[in-house]
Amino acid sequence: MRRILIIMLLGVSTRVLMACDICGCSLGGLSYGILNQHYQDFIGLRYSHAKFNAFIDHNSQYLEPEFSEDTYQRMEILGRIGLTERLSLNLQLPYLSNNMDGSHQKVKSSGLGDPTMMLYFSPKLKIPKEESLWSNVVQVGVGLKLPLGEHQKEDNGVIINRNFQMGSGSLDYIFSTNYTLNYSTWAFNIESSYKLNGKNSDDYKIGNQFNYSVYLLKYLTIKDKLVLPFAGVYHESAARHKEGNYEEFNTGGRALFATIGTQLTLNRITLNFQYQSPLNQNYNSESIAQIQSNDRFSVGLLFSFLPKVKLG
Repeated sequence: MRRILIIMLLGVSTRVLMACDICGCSLGGLSYGILNQHYQDFIGLRYSHAKFNAFIDHNSQYLEPEFSEDTYQRMEILGRIGLTERLSLNLQLPYLSNNMDGSHQKVKSSGLGDPTMMLYFSPKLKIPKEESLWSNVVQVGVGLKLPLGEHQKEDNGVIINRNFQMGSGSLDYIFSTNYTLNYSTWAFNIESSYKLNGKNSDDYKIGNQFNYSVYLLKYLTIKDKLVLPFAGVYHESAARHKEGNYEEFNTGGRALFATIGTQLTLNRITLNFQYQSPLNQNYNSESIAQIQSNDRFSVGLLFSFLPKVKLG
């Protein structure tokens, strides 16, 4: 049976006034979904959607409750260039559209976000015997998020929430590892990423971010199409933001999501879909505030170019 090695490049994602004031989050990340490893180079598009709700009860007869529903949309160009048999360069260029619909503030913001480039290396692993149904692959990556997106947008003369900006204004460093174990028509994938954020020109630093995912996958062949359903969990966490040497209230936190999805590959064309629903969430909000991350989804289309060089 022909073995198929897949890599799930599900990298660091920063998550989400009000809603983003409370949890210090926004839709973003380095996720490529499940990639067709028969081809070394590809280009594609992906759309991602996330929504957050927030509520503040001041417990005062003089201050009315506040609420907000914030929607984050991201359209991005994805690309990968194979440099050598074991070295590849992955690129992302996002366009963001954010909508804050609150009781005390309504803001719409859109524009180019911060691009990301990641260099991935696949070390040589022990080659299984030809008759073995087992195979595995690992990738180790380092990269940069470049401060090209606007990070000082204002509303009525005041800079809007940092997570609602198109960019962070900082140069950030990314570290990622990814391991896939294949057995016959099944695969197990575990991935983790860490983003070390710098300070911008306003002496503001978004909290460092860490995430990991664990997925079980099944290879199905229907006529001449490869169908790859998968399911598992995804965890994300972020430290508090800092302005100067002072930590910002109502920023950072963690969340765990159940994830399901599928991918359809026909020759050089790949379609993918992913849906996530929160299982547990704990954002660093004050006692009077509540934040809820709602379901998320993404859809993508990739076109592959050069045949993949077999790794051993």
